[in-house]
Amino acid sequence: MTLSPADIDHYARYGYLSALPGLAAEECRRLRAEIEAFGRRHGIKEQLILRNKAHLKMPALGPVVCDPRIVDAVAAILGPDILCWGSSLFIKEPGGAEQVGWHQDVYYYDIDVPAACTVWLALTPSTPENGVLRVIPSSHKTPAKPHGPSPPNSANMLFTFEEISIPVTEEAAVELPLEAGQFSVHHVSLVHGSAPNRSAGRRIGYSITYLNTKVRHHGRRATGLLVRGENWGQYRLDPVPAGEMDPKVLAIMDPQFGGRFPRGPAHEKAGP
Repeated sequence: MTLSPADIDHYARYGYLSALPGLAAEECRRLRAEIEAFGRRHGIKEQLILRNKAHLKMPALGPVVCDPRIVDAVAAILGPDILCWGSSLFIKEPGGAEQVGWHQDVYYYDIDVPAACTVWLALTPSTPENGVLRVIPSSHKTPAKPHGPSPPNSANMLFTFEEISIPVTEEAAVELPLEAGQFSVHHVSLVHGSAPNRSAGRRIGYSITYLNTKVRHHGRRATGLLVRGENWGQYRLDPVPAGEMDPKVLAIMDPQFGGRFPRGPAHEKAGP
C-alpha cells in the first residue's frame, strides 16, 4: 500500500497511524492456528517464547515481517532501506490480568531516532473490551520519560518488567481498535500501553520493530533481517533458521538479550 500525504502528515503530527489494511482474515486464522500449534509442540505458552525475534524462533512468521502490504507503509515513513530488528507476540488470555504498562519503545532499544517505528498487527480483533492498544498522541515530540520497575503484581507483559515511572495523562489517550489483519504503526518514542482482556476470547497481536538501516545502534542487539533496500553496515544480518527453535539461532540470540530467553521444557538444555 502507499500512504497518502495526509497519512504522512498525521504520523508526523501525532506519532501513529491506525487501521491500515494488511493480511486477509483467512491468513490471520491460519497464523493463529500455527502459533497455537507451536505452543503445543514446545510445551510453553506462545507468548513467553515468541518474543524479541519471534520470526527466527518460528519461521512461519518470517513472511509476515517481509510482507509488502506492511513494508510498503513502513518504507513510506522510514525510507527505502528497511531492517526488521525484532518481533514479539502479545497474547492476552480471556479474563486475564495481563496488561502493558505505559512505555516508550525507544527506552529499551538503545538506538538513534527518529527513523524507527513499531507495527502492531492484529491477528484477532483488537477492541476496547479485550485490551486495545492505547496511545498518547504527539507524545513522541516530548522529552523522553523516565522508566522504572513495574509495581508488584502488575502483570505487565513487557520483557524487562519496566514502565514509565511518572504519571501519564490517561485522559488524552486514543484507542486504536483493529479488525483481524489490520495494523497500526507508531513512532518508537510514542507513549503507549494497553489494559487487560475482559472479553471471552484470546487477543493476539504481533509487534514488529523496523529501522532504517542507517540508524545507529549503541548496544548488543546489532543484528536484523533486511526486508527492503540496502544494508548500510550498521547491522549484521540475522542467521537464517533451519527450523523452529534452531539451537544455533538461539545460541546467537541469548547473548543479545542478556540470557533472559525463555525456551520452554523442550529446550531448557538446548545449546549451540
